[in-house]
Amino acid sequence: MPPRCHSRRMTLAWTSGRIHLPADRIICEMRDGQPRLAKDEDYANAVLGAWQLDAASRDDDAGSLARPIKYFTSSDGTCLFGHVYRTKTTSEEEVPGIVLFHTGAGPQDVFLRWKADSIATTLPCVVLIADILSDEDGWAWTDRDKYQKVRSEILIPDKNGQRNRLAERAEVAIKTIQAQESVDPNRIAALGFCLGGHPIVELARMKIPGVKVLSTFHGVFDGVQQLGSPVGHSPNCAGTSKILINNGRDDPFVPREDLEAAVKLFKDLGHD
Repeated sequence: MPPRCHSRRMTLAWTSGRIHLPADRIICEMRDGQPRLAKDEDYANAVLGAWQLDAASRDDDAGSLARPIKYFTSSDGTCLFGHVYRTKTTSEEEVPGIVLFHTGAGPQDVFLRWKADSIATTLPCVVLIADILSDEDGWAWTDRDKYQKVRSEILIPDKNGQRNRLAERAEVAIKTIQAQESVDPNRIAALGFCLGGHPIVELARMKIPGVKVLSTFHGVFDGVQQLGSPVGHSPNCAGTSKILINNGRDDPFVPREDLEAAVKLFKDLGHD
């Protein structure tokens, strides 16, 4: 059984947070240790172009450092494959930690690499691109049957209305970012894109101390109405967060009833 990820520091070398690969290499199958990072060349070109414009607007000395990271669940030793970005400039003060939860495309996404680099360059912080699928090489881009199987395994509640696998993967992501060098464990934020709305829901239900901000962007909340009461946490628990939901009013993937159910859940748990 692998050790708990939050009990160890990673020793991999840091490299530039920028991706210096053409679009055809971004979308390739895993080659030379590089995972697939895009659906197709058009997507890769669009993201890389936006990333280049974003980077050009920053200070000349601005930039981030990045490295891959493997971390594990404690219940069954599932290996999860993330990426850590940090501000290039060093400081003796502790900085916030930010976790990004991926879409249905999985954690190997050039869009998430761009966002992590942008955040770590703009703010003094450490960013973790988290993994809830156990996707090392970008299989979620192409193997949708496998994706649907894994999605069902982690999202469908058990007979007690609990999603223990998803909750554990969300929690271990928080513990992993809290364990990173120079991170203030009491200043943690988590952002979820699309599918990433679900781990945000579980973090809200767990109310982990130190998690101060939760946010979703086009977050999906299907099945939230079938969840049971959180186990082991009370509405008055100190681990409450400020929550920001960013959803378009006419988003076809987020029915109004799902959004309202999520908002009610957050409020019932005492979050702001």
